[in-house]
Amino acid sequence: MLHPHSLPQPGKRTLARWLAVALLPLAATAAAAAEIKTEALDGKGVWLDPRLESLNPKSRIRATVWFEQQLLGDGAAYLRRSREFDTIGRTELRELTIRALKSAAESSREKARPKLENIDDISNLEFHWIVNGFSCTTNRDGIDALKKVPGVRKIFLAGRNRSGSPLPPDSPAWKNSSETDPFDPASGNPLWYIEKLHADRVWKELGVTGNGVLNVVHDSNFILSDWISGTLYQNPADPINGRDDDNNGLIDDTHGFNFTHNDRQLTTRMLPKTGRLGPALHGHQCVGIICGREGDKRPVQPGLAPDSRWAGVTASQRIESAVEWAVEHGADTYSMSFSSPGLGDYRSHWRKVMEHGSFCGVHFVSGAGNFAKTAKVPVQMRIPEDIPHAVFAAAGVQRDLSRTPFSSQGPVEWNTEHYHDGQVDKPEVCAFNYQVPMLLPTGGQPTQTVNGNSFAGPMYCGTIALVLSANPELKPWETRRIIIETATDVAAEGYDFQTGHGLINIYEAVKRAQATRKDR
Repeated sequence: MLHPHSLPQPGKRTLARWLAVALLPLAATAAAAAEIKTEALDGKGVWLDPRLESLNPKSRIRATVWFEQQLLGDGAAYLRRSREFDTIGRTELRELTIRALKSAAESSREKARPKLENIDDISNLEFHWIVNGFSCTTNRDGIDALKKVPGVRKIFLAGRNRSGSPLPPDSPAWKNSSETDPFDPASGNPLWYIEKLHADRVWKELGVTGNGVLNVVHDSNFILSDWISGTLYQNPADPINGRDDDNNGLIDDTHGFNFTHNDRQLTTRMLPKTGRLGPALHGHQCVGIICGREGDKRPVQPGLAPDSRWAGVTASQRIESAVEWAVEHGADTYSMSFSSPGLGDYRSHWRKVMEHGSFCGVHFVSGAGNFAKTAKVPVQMRIPEDIPHAVFAAAGVQRDLSRTPFSSQGPVEWNTEHYHDGQVDKPEVCAFNYQVPMLLPTGGQPTQTVNGNSFAGPMYCGTIALVLSANPELKPWETRRIIIETATDVAAEGYDFQTGHGLINIYEAVKRAQATRKDR
């Protein structure tokens, strides 16, 4: 189970980028695919998740399968191949990587399909290209049959088969959005965390407000309000009309998509009339921190990157589909304010999804978690925030820069069948996670606050949006290095497992990004 941590019409650059990605063919030409070569997984035979060995014969589970050919063949390939593509910009690397991934997936799929079609014990078959493989619902007999499918090399237990809760009957229908005015830094009344992170200086002195950046926010619920509707992304190829206009198998994926229900509805829980508002407003709050906007009934500026855009995705057991959607739509960041413990070797699959997505230009971001009082190191940080290199994790501090007692800390441990890093330093940096002003959909001056690393992660995400607005060609590992090197040390001298390299300093990070831009 996932546990929460707690557009207007796109511009020309965004539209051109979306079209460039969307028009890439699934079966790329041999010449294009050869531009980036895939790698074979180590070892021989079919590896089986140990948790499948004791599976009850009658149990129906979700299995995820890897084919042999992957972009990153071994557990150490991320850093090795990032050095290989050091001279390629993010836009070009994204296109080359997508071609290579899709070509490998198409080839493996065609070899495996005849055998798969004759297996009676599988259902809900879904192929992936972000990691070359597929997922399906099956049982123990089905697992035995999958081992004989051509090209299959690893079979993971992805969890018990389940479906999402029914959507509320009164969920509001989101409409196509309209153009909004550019952000005016002079008119803003920024919330305190914006000033503490120096985002307001970036707007006024460096002229960077997030323009051209798309943030995909992964959450279980989104309440739409004026705080965030003005920056809502609109898929240019699929307006809301009940049809699949862009022929991607998704009807009206205009502002994102609910992959749990295979539906465009992103409001899965209505705002309660009484009681706690936080759970229902979780996604709304995350978006507001990244790219919320002030307005007539909204007297404060909550968003760090107010000229960037956002789209929402919900995906219980379909993380691959959500990330593929983000890549196809030219996402720059992917914000994840949730934790999933106890995944065993299936952690490897999540990591591979994020690593491949990183080579597609997506910056994956998460809070560090809220488990310092309930879990011991090295499992206070979980999936996805414990993933090295490809996922940027932010721990939390209070307004006076003291550490928040509940904030998860590192290090983390990676000793799965595929990854053998051992101890890994986490988190990278810190942001604010305590008494953050809560944005009520009705507007007005915030009078309530929320706590949790769910909100430190979006501050990291908004920072990246500003950095990429200043220099769009930065690859994720380059952006990570800039933010780490410009962070302000706030605890013990140097790196520590509670606050990482220090508090994010957006002004210094954006200034560094501008200085490294090659077209200046």
